[in-house]
Formats: sequence, structure tokens, C-alpha cells
Amino acid sequence: MVRAFSALFCMLFLTCGGHAADYTSPVPTEFQNSVLRGSIGLRYWYSQNNSEMDTGDFHWNTVDGVTSHTAEIVGELENRSTNMFVRAYAGLGRNSGGEGDFYTNPSGDLEETALGYVVVDGGVRFAEFANGQIKMKGFVGYHYLNDSIDAVDRNTVIEQRRQWHALRVGLTAEGDLSDRFSWSFDVAAVPWSHNRVETWESNWTYGVEADAMLNFDVTNNWQIGVGGRYLWLQSNFDRRYIFTGEKVVFEQNYQRYGVLLESRYTF
Repeated sequence: MVRAFSALFCMLFLTCGGHAADYTSPVPTEFQNSVLRGSIGLRYWYSQNNSEMDTGDFHWNTVDGVTSHTAEIVGELENRSTNMFVRAYAGLGRNSGGEGDFYTNPSGDLEETALGYVVVDGGVRFAEFANGQIKMKGFVGYHYLNDSIDAVDRNTVIEQRRQWHALRVGLTAEGDLSDRFSWSFDVAAVPWSHNRVETWESNWTYGVEADAMLNFDVTNNWQIGVGGRYLWLQSNFDRRYIFTGEKVVFEQNYQRYGVLLESRYTF
């Protein structure tokens, strides 16, 4: 995966070198438009998390009402001559509140834990509609997510370290509503992910990830926006009972959703 994205970066920048200055052009080269355009910005994500793990007959744990505050840095770079693009965002925040029900232990308040994630996508703009006002892009990407649980019930300390390494395949649609207002929508399928919960590991994970934003151009280069994000990841863990050897499948259903605020500089 790392090699694939490195190759995509190289392709994006090397194609710029192929457009040498045309000295026969009547327009001076120093006034020609750059083939590269991009943006960098900051986001705040207020989200909630609910998750559960069980076999259908046997309940392992449930987590409800976890509130999270996350700061993100986001950036994108596009080559207009090839329509290829790369983009990424990384977030770090805190989980607080919520309750957890852990098998033989009664439901109790959860401790504060860290929330962290990184998303890297690369793809190509393949279609335009309505005189270029609506654009469609396809992409593949990688998503790392670390979202752990800590609970203390009387003298019992319960910890769950949860990590995902996910493949993303999706579409982006974006367009203009007016001279200053624009919108964007991303939806990505997760056909595969490696999910680790403490010592348990699963290579059978699938899901959906989606973002939607409404943006306003404050100036030619400064943009603010509001939107939302939804994550759903379903993992299956194959286990066996110690005494009987009978196979049992634990299903983990993970959901996170919330509101995004953004301030972005474009160039």
C-alpha cells in the first residue's frame, strides 16, 4: 500500500515536468497558470461512538454514548493536466463519557482515552457535468484508526486496544451552488481491513465511510465549511471454546458519526 501511494505521488509530480515552457507562445510563461492546485486546512470533528461485540447468543461487550473532540489537519493536491490527485487528513482527539457493559461486569462509566486516525487517498477526476459545475472523482485509499476503551468498575480495570488498517475504494462528487457556495460528498466502501482488539485479530472486516461538506468562499483563497462524517466497520473474529473446541464467531459492530467544521486555504 505504501509503495502504491509513493508511485502515485511520483506520477503526479513527474507529469508536471513534462510540460516545459513554450517560448513560441505569445503569452509570457511567468503569467501562465500552474498545472498544480491544492489546499491545506484545519478541521474540528465532534463525534459519538457506539459499538458492540457478540455472537448473537453470547454478549461480550457494548459501548454507548462516547463523545469525542478531534482536531484534524487536511490537505489536497491536484494536477490539472492529468486530473490526478492525492489528499490526506490526520486527526487526534479525546474520548470522554459514555458507558460500557463488559460481560460479567456491570455497566460502568468509561475513562478518557485517545482517538487517532490517518486517511490517505489517491485517484483521478474522470467526469464533469453541467458545464464543469459538477465533477466526479474515483479513488483508492488507506485508513488507519486507533480507538480504545478503558473502564474501571470497582476494583476491575478493563482495557480494549482497538486498531484498524483499512482499504478504501470510493467516489467523490463536488460542485458549485453559486459563486461562493460549493459542496462535496465522498463515499468509500471498505472491502477489507485488518482489525485488532487486544490479542484478537480479524482479517474479515468490511464497512462504509462517508463525508459531506457545504463550503463558503470568504475570499478567493479562504474557505470555511460545515458538514458531517459517518463510519461503519463490521468485523468477525473466529474463536473456539476452550473445553469443547466448538467454533464461534464474534461480530464487532463499530459506528462513529458527527459534525465537521473546516477552515481551508486554497492555492
